[in-house]
Amino acid sequence: MAVITIFRQAGCKGRYIAENVARTLDYHFADYATAERLMLQCGFQQTPQVYDSVSDFWDRFTRRGMERDQINAMLRSIVLATAQHGDVVLLGRGCFAPLQGLCDVINVRVKAPLPLRIERVMEEHDLSKQRATRFVEEKDALVADFARTSYGLSPDDLTLFDLVIDTGKIDSDAAVRWLVEAATSLVCRPGDPTAAALKVAQVPKRAVAKEFTRRERLRAEKRARS
Repeated sequence: MAVITIFRQAGCKGRYIAENVARTLDYHFADYATAERLMLQCGFQQTPQVYDSVSDFWDRFTRRGMERDQINAMLRSIVLATAQHGDVVLLGRGCFAPLQGLCDVINVRVKAPLPLRIERVMEEHDLSKQRATRFVEEKDALVADFARTSYGLSPDDLTLFDLVIDTGKIDSDAAVRWLVEAATSLVCRPGDPTAAALKVAQVPKRAVAKEFTRRERLRAEKRARS
């Protein structure tokens, strides 16, 4: 029951890698949209007043004070509950931060040279070089600020990651194969801390189980129709 977290820079093919690793391993896949859905479900049960003031959910992360602290605490509880469920690939939103030092978790950073990332964003989003450059720079600043202000960690600290993959040098499909092999080769010694043994709050735990069960049912229905 491995867990893989992937922190990526814009234009690094991180989503492609994460989705294909999850598909190959038949793991669950969770990204920012999953986190938003789960946090809204849990939030309306735990602290509904936090959710009444801002129309854009993630805009709340630009705020400071009690509201930001409450959202951060809830996000952490969702990440821990998702990891404790196991067999999952977590993409983005600093999910590597609360999952340090666990033997069944592989924390991965995906990067690439800036010019290549800008070129990829130009192609993927049909943007001019100027707009693609601004997009990449703003995205980089946003995700770095999120990790720093939410967890007090910098994604530039490579000691926080078990693997660092440069997709300017390594083909994305090769990266998928590496991570699949890594997930099936993990070694946990007796007494090592694991995500599976994490103590998590019941509300997010139930929300995660419900969400993944719903997805499994939809996949089964799709297979039955094909």
